[in-house]
Amino acid sequence: MFLLVRRSGHAFGLLVSRELRQPGSAAQLDRAIAKGAAIAVRPGVYMRARRWHSLSGTDRTLARIYAASLAHPGVVFAAHSAAALLRLPLPEDDLAEVHVVEAPAGAEGLVAHPESAGSGVVARYGLQVTSPVQTVLDMAVLLDQDAALALLRAAIRPAAGPHGLPDEVPLCTKAELLAAAETVAERTGDATPVELAKALVPEVSSLAA
Repeated sequence: MFLLVRRSGHAFGLLVSRELRQPGSAAQLDRAIAKGAAIAVRPGVYMRARRWHSLSGTDRTLARIYAASLAHPGVVFAAHSAAALLRLPLPEDDLAEVHVVEAPAGAEGLVAHPESAGSGVVARYGLQVTSPVQTVLDMAVLLDQDAALALLRAAIRPAAGPHGLPDEVPLCTKAELLAAAETVAERTGDATPVELAKALVPEVSSLAA
């Protein structure tokens, strides 16, 4: 099993059964599964059980997302999964389901968000995710008010690093969020994202003390 993982080349040492080409590799993986030394992160994608049990909840969520990208190349991640990849705060860190814009037919454990289509896609860690603005708007209606506000604040003002400066540049601005939220409200009649965007404190310069 160790040799298979070393050869995989995927994040978290994920193994994709259809990629096994060396003679005996499939049988080796089958034996590891039978012994409980390997677990299925999703159908056809495996990880060493010891590694899986050592992961934090956040890393398990990311491992499931990466596994979904390996099982279904080209999917665009949305909602909770996009937020996790954008490093936005979520109420729960160990998410069993993976959220995508469009789920391939017959795919297990994927939650589709077709309403997020057409909003633009960005690359994050080599994966496709909905744009930061779209992701924030989606989460604004999926989370309770306090959690949604925390996520919106993190998007426009990243947490400070050890020297008092943000670890990353803002994902978007309050003005961008408000403009997009108003467009959504006109189309759907749901003013929740607008109210949340207006509730944010005024933006300040990332260099302000």
